[in-house]
Amino acid sequence: MGKNLQKVQDMLDGNFQTKIQVGVGDQEVEQTRQVGDKWVDSDGIPWEQKDGFRVKGRLATSDIIHPSWDNKCSDCKKLVVKAWDKDTHKADGRCYYCQMDYEIDLKADKPIRWFAYRRLKDFKNMKSIEKDMEQLVDERQKDLEKNPFDETIANALANGEVEMQINKNKLS
Repeated sequence: MGKNLQKVQDMLDGNFQTKIQVGVGDQEVEQTRQVGDKWVDSDGIPWEQKDGFRVKGRLATSDIIHPSWDNKCSDCKKLVVKAWDKDTHKADGRCYYCQMDYEIDLKADKPIRWFAYRRLKDFKNMKSIEKDMEQLVDERQKDLEKNPFDETIANALANGEVEMQINKNKLS
């Protein structure tokens, strides 16, 4: 009788002393990987060990880095994952709380630098608004070039004048 069958028979007879563990074949012990190790699993999928996580698939074999891996606060070096952190990181390169601390320090200690900092941010915002307005004007110009005889506004004004005449006639 086989080793496993003997253990099962002993269990049925009530003669077993320890728990029975049954598995298929020898179990593999998971290897501990070092940072930078690359391997291909039994399904042919490439993997790479990073610092604290593993990358699966084509990103493990290519030199392309996912953009979110570089989104780290320039002050505290934490990964930027929350929405409010992402918004401030786009503008200033810091997470929300580090940006707040930076601005509070500028306000408290260096009011002239705070004024210059805010003025520069306002100029950047105005450049962005100006760019949006130019794009809007260009789109409107293209629409007019497609149909230069757009009569919708003229018709609306004419209909409004007709209604005003009708209302004047009713009142008199």
